[in-house]
Amino acid sequence: MSEKFDWGEHKLDGDVVKLAGWGLHQNLDDAQKYCEKIAKSHYENFIITNHFTPIEVRQHIQNVYAFCRYGDDLGDDAPFPPEQRRRLLQAWLEDLRIAHEGNWSGQPQHPILIALAHTSKKYNIPIEPYEKLITAFMWDQERLQYSTWDELQEYCINSADPVGHLFLYVYGHDEEELRTISDATCTALQLANHWQDIRRDLAQGRRYLPLETMEMHNYTLEDYNNMVYDERWISILKHEVDRAQNLFDKGKALWGKVDPHLAVDLEMFTLGGEEILKSIRKQKYNTWSKRPKVSKFRQARLLFYAKRKWKKISKK
Repeated sequence: MSEKFDWGEHKLDGDVVKLAGWGLHQNLDDAQKYCEKIAKSHYENFIITNHFTPIEVRQHIQNVYAFCRYGDDLGDDAPFPPEQRRRLLQAWLEDLRIAHEGNWSGQPQHPILIALAHTSKKYNIPIEPYEKLITAFMWDQERLQYSTWDELQEYCINSADPVGHLFLYVYGHDEEELRTISDATCTALQLANHWQDIRRDLAQGRRYLPLETMEMHNYTLEDYNNMVYDERWISILKHEVDRAQNLFDKGKALWGKVDPHLAVDLEMFTLGGEEILKSIRKQKYNTWSKRPKVSKFRQARLLFYAKRKWKKISKK
């Protein structure tokens, strides 16, 4: 797993905001090389692109990924308090909207957005999925608790589901039916990551577990903040892990409806997410004691399986 990407220094001086990267790599070729570098230094649970990804879409996926990674890190890792992170994200949103001017013919300051505009214009991608992602990053600065499943699902509609839509656009799919099925997989992935990172999120003051689920099992916020592990907690997390698994199962219907290369990627995303759920089950839902991880052995097996699938498709 690689170290986090070094974006450089963001600056806030009074009303002036300067995002790291502004003014760099201002021609398309250099901007796309920058996005490729970001994608190749990723530190995700899942494979982003590989040499089996069709050459005609590989760079575009990397451009989209770089956008997602940059915004996520602005919201999670920028060394500022939440209100100032919101200002950084607002500047990111405004630069995105500049890029979108004239059907993605604007002149943004950030190289990622130069590359993203090229991708979005080529595949006729609307601005809405990108705006939704930034909305979710902003919510993370102010919404620290979710009362109901519906509230958490609304968060996933912005934080996760747009990524699936973007992948579909890049692979030439623009059908609402496919986006709806994709939402199940993307929401499931988001939930798997939430339940994997419960302790880390609590350290940042964030609680994604719906209060209504805790109340069903007489588990209090005090218990949560004290990281109490008992039979109540096991029942709570089992309920949420099962809910994520059901969504993964629902999303599998998409595999047979899309470009076969995308289908393999979707399968890998799903299998990777399911491995996280298996890891949570294996440690008896005790996510307070240690962060559940997919072992290097399991990652290697997934990669080997993926390579076989990709090779099979490439021979057709």
